[in-house]
Amino acid sequence: MPWILFLKLLLKVAGALIIEAGASGSLNRLKAIRKKVKDEREFLKICDECSEFSTGRTVLHHAAAIGHYEICKFLIHNVKVYINPMDYKMTTPVAEAVKGEHVKIVEFLIKHDAVIAIADVEGLTPLHLAILKGNRELIELLLVKHAHIEAESLDGTPLQVAVSRGNAEAVKCLLSHGANPNHFYEVVDCPLVCAVKSRSLECMDLLLEAKADPNLYLSGLSPLGCAAKEGDTKFLESLLKAGADPNLADNVIYKPIEEAALVHNRAGVEILFPVTKRITHFPNWTVDGITEYAHSEEFTAMNTARLQRKLNAINFRATKYTGDKNYGHAVLQYRIASSLYQYNLSWVTKRSLCQARLGIRSHALFGARKCMKLLPNLPVPRHGEIPAGANMIFKKFLKAGLTFMMDPYNEVACRAFRVCMYDYFAWLSQINTLEEILSFRDH
Repeated sequence: MPWILFLKLLLKVAGALIIEAGASGSLNRLKAIRKKVKDEREFLKICDECSEFSTGRTVLHHAAAIGHYEICKFLIHNVKVYINPMDYKMTTPVAEAVKGEHVKIVEFLIKHDAVIAIADVEGLTPLHLAILKGNRELIELLLVKHAHIEAESLDGTPLQVAVSRGNAEAVKCLLSHGANPNHFYEVVDCPLVCAVKSRSLECMDLLLEAKADPNLYLSGLSPLGCAAKEGDTKFLESLLKAGADPNLADNVIYKPIEEAALVHNRAGVEILFPVTKRITHFPNWTVDGITEYAHSEEFTAMNTARLQRKLNAINFRATKYTGDKNYGHAVLQYRIASSLYQYNLSWVTKRSLCQARLGIRSHALFGARKCMKLLPNLPVPRHGEIPAGANMIFKKFLKAGLTFMMDPYNEVACRAFRVCMYDYFAWLSQINTLEEILSFRDH
């Protein structure tokens, strides 16, 4: 037994040296270690199975990340390592090469059967990463190699990512390869709203030319409502010309003309006034009358009540869907509610619980991160006003999280982590009002 343990220790040491050689770009050291190991199959096993403790990255990950073509070639041609290993965040070597914008290595890895459809824990594929880098050569390469053009990530589809960054060249590439301008992942605004928010008139024009529907959106601001808040009226004019309806009322609190008035965008109000049906609660239906009334106490009180009624209706539907175990519909309702009022953490946590039920683990975890980002002091229970078991739940959550990070492939640890995550979210979801949250935070 001591001899077996000694051999295992030697293999771990060899693995660490191999990873260090790959990370530092030393091909000579890598070849020297291979000679010392002698058995080629054992060397292959070490390269494939040994990974960096903190990240799970293999030697191929490191070589691809630093852009060392010769090491990549040596590992794949001579050692014949597995080309699609994943680290703890499910990042592959080809994804690392894309992040580093190493086009030659990306081409080489794809030629040797690297899978470009694998997404990391955030849903980001190599195509998403190429767009985030703004590298047109990589974008074209991946599209030619049939990358999944509608892949959904926490940042949206590749088209949503490109438009959100105002990258017109990437938008052209995606649309020319068949990206659907009317398909969008609901965690992010629709492409036309993304174009307005990124202030890219060129992206908007490209989308409209590709027959993007100017009246298609999920919740919150419609494309026209978003454009109404912009000082540059070209967005409004383009959308109206394309058939945007200024009188739509689904999942909105304010009509586009009201949005313009609320930000003192007189030019926007003037453009929208002739095409907007009279809104009955405005006592003076003129450009000046609309702008003045939009800033009155009466208007504010009325719309606060409208918002509350709409949110109550959405929350009722979401609760019913959850009770019926229709978690997909419940997630959609909580998402709509959060877009209208993002500071109710109860909706964020309940949505995460539903996503966990659906097996969408990464989205559930990132929902937790959003909670902590919005109110970073919230998770720490204090005083007797918080449920008695909350402190224990939080400690269990931290302990399970640390255990999981230490050994992410341990099934028992994974189960404990999931259970504690569920307890933690269940506790947070009991907090229903912003006042309660703030009172907890301020203790």
